[in-house]
Amino acid sequence: MIAFWIMGALFLVVGLIVSVPRYIKFIKYKGRTTGRITRIETDGRSTRAVFEYDVCGIRYMQNTGWTSNGIFVEGNECSVIYNLKNPKSSYIKKSGQLIQCVVGTMFVIVGAGSIFVGILLNSIL
Repeated sequence: MIAFWIMGALFLVVGLIVSVPRYIKFIKYKGRTTGRITRIETDGRSTRAVFEYDVCGIRYMQNTGWTSNGIFVEGNECSVIYNLKNPKSSYIKKSGQLIQCVVGTMFVIVGAGSIFVGILLNSIL
């Protein structure tokens, strides 16, 4: 029983840490514009893209998170989603935000289910 609670709590915490910031971005970031990938940075194992975009005549530069798959191509256009109140805060549409949110949500579901099973087993035994 206690193992279910511990496992559930760990899955729940990790899921919340991963998914909640992404949900906040999906809710707050409503601005849309087109940007351009200006360069690709690498540390030998992972890469990230540096991109720039304009909002109301002001140019912003931002980078993606580190990723192990090289999906970005220098010079390509990209769809940028940004915070209307703070245009400096942004992300590229296909930079993995959605998949991280889905994986985090699945962890939350597994964690909550495990805690529920632990409570159920505790009440039966």
